[in-house]
Amino acid sequence: MPALILENIRSSYNVGNIIRTADAFNFDIIISGYTPSPKNKTSICKTSLGAEKNVKIYEFYNTKKAILFAKEKYKYLIASEINKSAKSLNNFDIKNKNDLAIVLGNEVNGVLQETLSFVDEIIYIPMFGIKESLNVGQASSILMWEYYKKYL
Repeated sequence: MPALILENIRSSYNVGNIIRTADAFNFDIIISGYTPSPKNKTSICKTSLGAEKNVKIYEFYNTKKAILFAKEKYKYLIASEINKSAKSLNNFDIKNKNDLAIVLGNEVNGVLQETLSFVDEIIYIPMFGIKESLNVGQASSILMWEYYKKYL
């Protein structure tokens, strides 16, 4: 089963939204850094509509420990980030769907540089408007949908 790593996500509403979508697409969730936990944020449970009870959620306060855990459990790590070494989601290809974890970073600052040094690949979602990024909840939905569209 694939996973999403939520790295330093600020908004509990974004976390709840992502958990709800993870339930729809059968993704695990790894909470890292200061990302709020469904254990102590009722706004997450309100937004996820109970999906937090069905999704496997791992929690790490230390982001590096979360990444090392994911590297061992899921084997292949990618980050969704806009930078010069990122490749378009349109060109992303993975052979074994069960060994994938996708890192999603903070709503303002993105994925930590240290985390980017651990990932196997960096991808971005191509966009046509004037904004260069999406809300993390919408980005996660697109990534999960594209993953299953290509590999189911």
